[in-house]
Amino acid sequence: MSDHTAGDSTAPQTGLGPFSSPGACPTPWEETEWALRRIQKFQLCTVRRDGRPHVTPLLAVWTLGAMWFTTGENEQKAKNLSANRHCAVTAGTGTLTGVDHVIEGTASLVTDQATRDAVATAFEQAYGWQLTREDGTWYHLGDAVRTGDVRLYRLQPDKGFAFATGSESSETRYRWS
Repeated sequence: MSDHTAGDSTAPQTGLGPFSSPGACPTPWEETEWALRRIQKFQLCTVRRDGRPHVTPLLAVWTLGAMWFTTGENEQKAKNLSANRHCAVTAGTGTLTGVDHVIEGTASLVTDQATRDAVATAFEQAYGWQLTREDGTWYHLGDAVRTGDVRLYRLQPDKGFAFATGSESSETRYRWS
């Protein structure tokens, strides 16, 4: 079910959290990874210098064993990450049933050209014509990642969650060592 990319980290430890229905099963990491590769819009939560949270929607991709996202150097999220690299990326179904996802970890600014090239390609594969056609909403984002015109961040996961709701609820926890 998962289409692993060379260099992906090993699967995390998976367990069921205490807010699960009796008899619930954890969501296998492969299902969550598959979802992260196909979700198109995420929310990034960072922390301002004064401790207040800052949440913003953005494009992100799961590849090479991490979440990746971009921002401009003068945007609030870039300022926040320069002071505190801990952050979380979330994606919800927008409905009362389904699976919502959270990845928590530490973001690092990426300047290595080979990595920028690989991640730009991953963005283009994930978002297709939105990044590659002139009438696409994010046209030229791949080029901006490659040239360094936007900041590229790698969110190294520490822990993640898959919250499944429906006839049976489960809180799956993922831990990376």
